[in-house]
Amino acid sequence: MAKAERGGGGGVLRRLRSKYRVLMIDERTYEERFSLRLSRMNVLLVAAGAFVSTALLVGAVIVLTPLKRYIPGYSDQDLKRYAFRSTVKADSLADVVHVRDQYIDNLRRVLRGELPPDSASLFRPIESKPVANDLAPGAADSALRQRIQQEEAYALAGELAERDDRRRQLAGVFFFPPLRGIVTNNFDREQGHYGIDVVSKADEAVKACLDGTVITATWTTDGGHILQVQHHNDLVSVYKHCSVLLKRVGDRVKAGEAVAIVGDSGELTTGPHLHFELWLNGEAIDPQVYMVFQ
Repeated sequence: MAKAERGGGGGVLRRLRSKYRVLMIDERTYEERFSLRLSRMNVLLVAAGAFVSTALLVGAVIVLTPLKRYIPGYSDQDLKRYAFRSTVKADSLADVVHVRDQYIDNLRRVLRGELPPDSASLFRPIESKPVANDLAPGAADSALRQRIQQEEAYALAGELAERDDRRRQLAGVFFFPPLRGIVTNNFDREQGHYGIDVVSKADEAVKACLDGTVITATWTTDGGHILQVQHHNDLVSVYKHCSVLLKRVGDRVKAGEAVAIVGDSGELTTGPHLHFELWLNGEAIDPQVYMVFQ
């Protein structure tokens, strides 16, 4: 019985490996035009390979081409993004409608006289008139007045006006911090330090604080690789001690765009850091007043 089973299995394998010859003969002259030797095993392998290749090709076409959008039940990324935006907008519209309904309801109640009395009308009237001691400034108010008088005692009117004009000129301007790190040296006009020093990781990208045009991209002995960018409102930003400059003179830059790499170039440096300056109308200003570096 075991021999019969082995013989039957061997017979099937032998039949699969049996060779057959396919001929193409001219019907009129009986001349052989083409011949091919095949076996059933070869035909099955070729058919399986063709099926697998066709399946892989169809799968690649569906996955890598826009044809997948036409498959029922398949949603692409654009459709998901549009659905998310529609959901957010619907929520916003629902909030607007809710606020409007509350406004209309309050207006109706006001017209009908159904609103409760305002809390301001429930205050007790002042029975006694204030005296001079009641109008005297308190301790906190006196301390604040004294501090302001000391700060403005030697300030010239022109300096105060210039400071107010500078604040108005930069009002509404949103600066992009050129580098996130630790400020090791602050702005000090009296000591001749017209910027700040920011220490960060090595090879960090230095970014432009505002949109502008590069007006200087050079090397100096004290500042190393220096980059200067001209912005609107007569504002100039300066980036010193860079290891590599990524922009050239005349290049347009966007706020937050990398313009250089943090370095240790120049003589006036003790380690990798960025010396950053801001100049408005030819006068240095403190960058920490307008942006946060940590």
